[in-house]
Amino acid sequence: MKHISIIVYDHIMSTAVSTTAALLSSANEAAVERGMPAPFLIELIGVHQKTVQSNLPIQFQCSKTISDDFDTDVIIIPPTSMDLQQIDVLLKQNHSLIGWIEKKYQEKAEIISLCTGAYFLAECGLLNGMPATSHWGAMEDLQKRYPQIDFKPDHVVTHSKAIITGGGGFSSLNAMLYFIEKNCSKEIAIELSKYYALDYGRTSQSIFTIFSGQRLHNDHEIHQAQTYIEKKFKTDISVEHIAHQVNMSKRNFIRRFKTATTLNPIEYIQRIKVEAAKKALESGEGNIADVTYSIGYNDLKTFRTLFKKVTGLTPADYRNRYKSRVMD
Repeated sequence: MKHISIIVYDHIMSTAVSTTAALLSSANEAAVERGMPAPFLIELIGVHQKTVQSNLPIQFQCSKTISDDFDTDVIIIPPTSMDLQQIDVLLKQNHSLIGWIEKKYQEKAEIISLCTGAYFLAECGLLNGMPATSHWGAMEDLQKRYPQIDFKPDHVVTHSKAIITGGGGFSSLNAMLYFIEKNCSKEIAIELSKYYALDYGRTSQSIFTIFSGQRLHNDHEIHQAQTYIEKKFKTDISVEHIAHQVNMSKRNFIRRFKTATTLNPIEYIQRIKVEAAKKALESGEGNIADVTYSIGYNDLKTFRTLFKKVTGLTPADYRNRYKSRVMD
């Protein structure tokens, strides 16, 4: 039986704690029903105190805190409910947790981070040189803070050495299904995915991404260029033209644009166009050809290829999945 420590800290996302505990408890029940011993002993572990108030009117009563002396096999770090602008505050408030995670890892504990729980692992330095994932909305900030980590923005799960990381929101529960399959059986993991209506085997979170413009930089001219692109993306604008708007040579503009945003200008224009297309498809505005032309493409094949590359779905599949189902 593996001892599982689900870490509970101030400003934790309470739903992630409850759903993680529920999945693990259900795995125990499924194993016992098959005549197997229960694989997991599940405990909630507080950071500073045993009683922790969540962001919702829910209070967690932990059995231990990290200051207690105990052994554990697996540490699960759920996501925070705090805004990304407050991450520095969160990490400072939980400095003792960061050292404790590193210590337990050295003592051979497995570590699982869910969604923005990756900040704690990244701060430990345990992910340096390794692949990792998190919430797509935190990726730009994580990549800037921790350049030594090989972040995989589209991945739902990564596993390297004794560390598993899960993607954004409830898609991070795929990391728990992966862990359950590894420690119980594929049969149990599939059964739980069906019971909890989870998409078993999902490998990409690209379809959930909302492109917000890669604005976490201080290059004023590049901000101007981004604003210009966002206003003119439906027209036939060239990189040379955009560079001229901010009084740069094409070569210097491309270099500075990629340094600031991690994308080259062409990739940025493409992402802006795809985001506009997604919104149009979600609202049911016209057919796919109309949407294609409205964002400045004349070639349907080119648009479909680009759209699938970015989202993982064809435009038709995306429309069918997300278009409004409100009935008159």
